[in-house]
Parts: sequence; structure tokens; C-alpha cells
Amino acid sequence: MSSYLSLTTRLSLMFSIAMLAIWGLVSVVLMQSLEHHFARQDESDIQSKIILTKKFIASQQQSHEQDWSTLKADLNNMLSGHSGYFLLIRDLKGKELASVHPTGRQQPGLSQGMPDYDSLPLQENWVEGGIRYRSITDRVTVGSAITGLNTPNTVLVRVALDTSYHQHFIDEIKIGLAWLTGGIALISILLGWLASRTGLKPLRSLASLSARVTANKLGHRLSLAKAPSELHGPIQAFNDMLDRLEGSFQRLTAFSSDIAHELRTPVNSLMMQTQVALAQPRNAEEYKEVLYANLETAERLARMIGEMLFLAKSEQGQLTMQPAPLALNDELDELIEFFEPLASEQQVRLHRQGQAPLLGDKAMLQRAFSNLLTNAIRYTPAQGEVRMTISSDKQGTTVTVTNPGPAIPSEEWPHLFDRFYRVDHARQPITEGTGLGLAITQAIITAHHGTIAVHSDAQETCFSVWFPALKS
Repeated sequence: MSSYLSLTTRLSLMFSIAMLAIWGLVSVVLMQSLEHHFARQDESDIQSKIILTKKFIASQQQSHEQDWSTLKADLNNMLSGHSGYFLLIRDLKGKELASVHPTGRQQPGLSQGMPDYDSLPLQENWVEGGIRYRSITDRVTVGSAITGLNTPNTVLVRVALDTSYHQHFIDEIKIGLAWLTGGIALISILLGWLASRTGLKPLRSLASLSARVTANKLGHRLSLAKAPSELHGPIQAFNDMLDRLEGSFQRLTAFSSDIAHELRTPVNSLMMQTQVALAQPRNAEEYKEVLYANLETAERLARMIGEMLFLAKSEQGQLTMQPAPLALNDELDELIEFFEPLASEQQVRLHRQGQAPLLGDKAMLQRAFSNLLTNAIRYTPAQGEVRMTISSDKQGTTVTVTNPGPAIPSEEWPHLFDRFYRVDHARQPITEGTGLGLAITQAIITAHHGTIAVHSDAQETCFSVWFPALKS
């Protein structure tokens, strides 16, 4: 079907075609039933005329006075009230003995050919001069009084019927069916259009709703109450898409607000330090201290911008990874060695146990676990221990980073991996992080087809990282 046709038009045409196909099948069955009925009726009528002819001939034989010439007149009188019937009597040599037909009509080729004697009674159908005929041929034994012979003889009696009277009836029915078919076609198209129009109303509502959806109006939803079950899937998918869009816009709005808030602090710090330095003459050493302070603030800004660009690339699937076979225990031992001075300064012990292979990007994985290890060291009290445990099974490999310290409220767990989200008020009030570390960690783990989760209680906080098993 052409692509430019609307869905309503297509459904209407398909409905009409289906209706016409069903009606056509019904019409064919009806016509065949009528023809079969008339054929059986014709055969019954013809057979009754043959029986009547046989009885008439038998009755005439008893008079011993009739011959074929007088018998023909008697047969003609017998069938005079039955228009459309033809009677022919022949001997076995094909000689015509008697012929009866309606006035003004000729025998319709009944004397053509001789039937097989063993096939009697013989039924035949043929068309001659645009008229359909049916006939039955049977044998009759006649006596010597009629044949003029000393012994009885066998003759062939053939009765034919002109079926024009019921053929005309069938033709009228066909014409009526043709007109009725046209009417049904128009009605089915109209009903199909109305049904399609009504059934597709939720789709039009969907289109109307789509036109009303804007960045500031994402709260519209399409109801499933009055929609047909076939459209529940698309409507639900559309509502889910609006939910995702609304969530994305809310996160984008919050992210923009967070960016402005996070960047404003270091920028104001740069401006204030520079203004103070320029407020009065200072010596070279004082200017040097101001420049060092500005450099530290600028480095924090650069680190924040770099992390934001990394997250933007991860969301767009543009992270460049160089996966290679790794030994997780060696990578974590390398990180522990790097963070050992910081842990000693905080009076925190670092411990690793377990081992497992992994296919991943070394630099990215070290960055992810560095963020987890940094947070664990930062929030672990003095004399505490940070444990990194590796375990694996058939499904995959799990790495847990566990540390004692203040508990994180459970309602804040889902937001820990959001950008610029901090729970310092629940743990320690001072932090030098950018608020992007856990978001970057989650992006890296997701890029490796893994997952990360957190659990925290009064005794300890545990971050669990899971990677799928290596494929052979």
C-alpha cells in the first residue's frame, strides 16, 4: 500500500477488503447452492417425466392398437402442459421413432450421437444457442403392438429440459448481489473509516500532547483509561519518555545551577585575592603569596572543568578506552602504595585481600578506585582501617572498599553519584573535593559494563563495584 496513505485510510481499506472478501465468499457459496439445488430439481423433474413416459408407453401397449405415429400424438398431448420439455424416442440403431417438443421449438441436438448402452441412464448438460439444457437418457422395452415386430424391442427415451426459467432467476440474483456488493463496499468503507477514526483517537491525542510538550511543560501525561489495549504499549512508552525527559531537564537545570554555584566560589576567591593584592603597594614576597593562592584556586577550577568535560564525554559515549588484561590485586596494591603517605598522615591503615583478573582500561580504573580510596581515607577516623576486598565467581568480579566512620543516611544513597552532591553535613564539615569524584567513578564503572552501589550503617560504609565475568 502506498506510503502516502494515512493510517485511517489504510485501516478503512483493509476493513472494506476484508468485508468484501467475506461477502464474496458468502455470495459464491450462495450461488453454488442455488445452482446445485436447481440441478437436483431439474434432474428430479426429468426423471419423473421419464417414469411418466415409461408408464404411458406401458399403458398404450396394453391396448394393442397404437403405433409410433399415434403414440407420438398421445405423448405430445401428455407433455403439452409442460413447456420447456423435449422428448425423443429412438431405437438402438439411432432411428427416430417419436419426437415431442414445444410449439415453435426444435429438438436441441438430442439426436446427435448414440450413448453407450452400458452407461444408461445417462445424464448430460450442455449449452446450445445460449441456452443451457439438461437431459437424461434411459431405455424402455416396448411390445410388438407398437414396434410391429413379432418380439418385444428396446428403445431409448431421452428427455431434455430448457433451464432458462431458473437461469433467468439466477441471473437476476447475480445482478442483485452485484448491486448489494457495491452498497456493502460503500457501507464498509464508511464503517471502517468511522471505526478507524474512533480507534485512532488516542494517537491523535498523543500527537496533540506532543505538540504541547515544551521544556517548561513536561508534566502532561496521556491517560490509559479510555485507550484500547493495543495502544497501551505505545502510550506507556510515550509517558515513560516524558518521565525521562522531565527527569533529564530537572537534572540539567540542577546541574546548571550547581555549575554556577561551584564555579562562583573559586572565581570570587580569585577576584577577592587579586583585589586585595592591588588595594595597596606590596613587596615581591607578598605578591608571590597571592599568586600561589590564585594558582591553587585556578588549578581547582581547571580540575573541575576537566572532570565536567570527562562526564560530558561519558554521557555521549565518547570516552576513549584502551582495554587490556589486568590483575586487579596488582593495580590496587599500586594505589595503596601511592596513597600510603596520605593514610599515614591521617593515621589510617590500608589493607587489600583477594585477587582476580579483569579486562579494562588501566588509567580509568585507577582513577575510579582512587576516588573511592580518597573518600575512604578522608572520612575514616584515626587508627581506623580501610579494607579493599576482591572476590569473583562465575557471574563476575566484585571489589569492595570499606571504611569505618559516620553513617550516610539511606535516603541519600541514591544521590551520592550525582554531580556536586555532598553529604559533608552528615559526615565531616570540611572537604576539598569538587563533588564530581563519585559521578566520575560511576561513569568509568558503567563504561566497563559494571555497576556500583553503596551501603552505610553506624559501623562502616561500603562501596561495592561489580564487573561482569571475562568471556572466554
